[in-house]
Amino acid sequence: MNVDSRHSEGGGRDRRDYDLTVAVIGNPNVGKSTLFNVLTGASAHVANWPGVTVSTKEGFKEWGGLRIRFVDLPGIYGLSALTLEEVVSREYIVEGNADLVVGLVDATAPERSLYLPIQLLELIPNVIIVFTKIDEMGRLGIHIHYDKLESILGVPVIPVSAIQGKGIRELLDTIVEVSKGRRRDKPLYIDYGNLEPFIADISRVVSESKTLRKYPIRWASIRLLEGDKRLEDLLLAGGEFEVYNKVQQIRDALRRSIGRDPAELIINARFKYVSDIIKEVVVRVEKGLTYGSVIDKVFSKPLIGMLLSIAIMFTSFMIVFSINMGFPLNLILRYIGLPQLAEVVETYSLSGLIGEAFNKLSELITAQLHEYNPLLTSLVSDGILTGLGAVITFLPLILMVFLMLAVLEDSGLAPRIAVSFHNTLSKFGYSGRAIYPLIVSMGCNVPGVLTSRTSVDDVERIQMIFSTAFIPCQARLIVASALVAAYFTTPLHQTLAIISMYFVGMFMYLVTGLLLRRSVFKAGESPELILEIPLMHIPKLKVVWWIAWDYTKHFLKKAGMIILSLSIVIWMLINVGPTGVVGSIEESFGGIIGRSVAPLLSPLDITGENAWRVAFALVQGFIAKESVLGTIALMYGGADVGEALKALNLTVPQAYSLMLFITLYIPCMATMAAVFQESKSLKLTIVQILYMTSTAYVISIAVYQLLKFLILVIGI
Repeated sequence: MNVDSRHSEGGGRDRRDYDLTVAVIGNPNVGKSTLFNVLTGASAHVANWPGVTVSTKEGFKEWGGLRIRFVDLPGIYGLSALTLEEVVSREYIVEGNADLVVGLVDATAPERSLYLPIQLLELIPNVIIVFTKIDEMGRLGIHIHYDKLESILGVPVIPVSAIQGKGIRELLDTIVEVSKGRRRDKPLYIDYGNLEPFIADISRVVSESKTLRKYPIRWASIRLLEGDKRLEDLLLAGGEFEVYNKVQQIRDALRRSIGRDPAELIINARFKYVSDIIKEVVVRVEKGLTYGSVIDKVFSKPLIGMLLSIAIMFTSFMIVFSINMGFPLNLILRYIGLPQLAEVVETYSLSGLIGEAFNKLSELITAQLHEYNPLLTSLVSDGILTGLGAVITFLPLILMVFLMLAVLEDSGLAPRIAVSFHNTLSKFGYSGRAIYPLIVSMGCNVPGVLTSRTSVDDVERIQMIFSTAFIPCQARLIVASALVAAYFTTPLHQTLAIISMYFVGMFMYLVTGLLLRRSVFKAGESPELILEIPLMHIPKLKVVWWIAWDYTKHFLKKAGMIILSLSIVIWMLINVGPTGVVGSIEESFGGIIGRSVAPLLSPLDITGENAWRVAFALVQGFIAKESVLGTIALMYGGADVGEALKALNLTVPQAYSLMLFITLYIPCMATMAAVFQESKSLKLTIVQILYMTSTAYVISIAVYQLLKFLILVIGI
């Protein structure tokens, strides 16, 4: 039987019709047809292989600027060429007809279905491994560490649920990335132990064969040692009897020395390799908690479920943020009359300790290098160290947030919390999953943006990424509290001002998400909350660490470099002007930007020297919101923050409107770095900056004019 390689061009189809061919291969019942249909939609059609009775499907998808041709290869269990389907699939791959091969693994049975992709990797390096049916894993108590598997095999590993649409975007993005060069440079090497000398002997023989030259030498040698009938027939048909006889002699020698069939030994070794991998990357939960049904009954009641969810989320993240930042425990301690203890909590929080360590390091560098090169010293201490400090300060916070989320997810609580909020959030175009970024962002917007990954709906994920930054974080609370303390005289007014800040931020989160879904994406219905409610069980430490560290690692790799780069750019704006290095902030590009922006504050009646100082502080706030206070204090001779704010001579309406602007405009460079990382879109990041800033500007002016009117006309 001969498989016509010309079918690789679609039975005569012009290669210019598409840019990339991707073959999809997997065991029967692995979910291959469902995934293929989701990838190709209506473009799929049935094609027959020339010269054989085996049929397959092919379809097309436009993605990432490429027209991708998908070929659905027959469902097979291995590459042994024991069936017509195995021969067709193997020859199609060997002929190089596919630019990439997607090997499918059933996530509900990874021990069995990973064997075929491992065989593929021994044959070719250009493979993407895809785990299907991940929507069923929770019910079965299965956890898979995809990043770990990816590092072991050296190829991309993507989890998908074709039914839910989860992971499809990531798979298509990965196909485009791999087509541009992100791939293994050689096939997978499995050490077959005592069989290696015999494999080497056959390799020397096979290297002389012209008939088998299209196959990788090591792969063909292993297959011949197994007794591959297809390769043996090719040798005989090609008249290479000497090569055939030498191979048989080596196999016979192995059989005599070991006393077992070489094929059995190789298959056992390959299965052991798969088994060893499974032990490292798969964890199974055997049974749920005995009180799981009671918990389900509680969460099924709308009001009680929401209140319990809020209590769980708030308590969890209060612990995380109190350890990392002192917030909100510091506020609680101050409220109950323990300001000294609140200061201790702030000083000895993780971020406080890390910040103090970087301050000491900055002072040490300044003392050692300042007299040699003041400019370089400033770059290192104020630019590079500031950026590194921002990244490292966020590291424990992000890690602990995701540890907490992983505990909720692995225990089975997280899906139940999402269900309890679904009906309420669906009115604003979200699913119940949107509760995660909303609550997490009250401490910090960076992990809030990162939790957008919990959404399986692409539109909702953009909603979360775009809207989460409106939620007032702890840093904005610090600035707001300082303004309120400086200009609001009574505890009642101070409390109302802070509460209104949170109300406005959450309102913008909900309304912006609704506008995006209804007006921008034209999606009429809110996303369905399609998820498998897993068994309730005690979280596995191994699984919790997998989830938390993988998210944190991705942040460090991508957002970390962006934050560091932006920190250096901001340093340059402050220290460099049109004439070069400057000695005064007023002469720097930052000062020029501040004076250029200052007229925009005139609707708030902030004019004169105060205007450019406030404008420059707002520009500095892009680094971190706390910088607003430090910058204002610095420009007033290093005065106490409270005194520096009072020196601005603002009215109460001006102070309140300024507080709202600081609450709503871009939070910090770390958050925007996270937005860019998650969206992979510079355009969306820029649009978000413009949208948030313009929204903050319009709302702050409207509120100021309203308050001014009420004071002047009504006399409140």
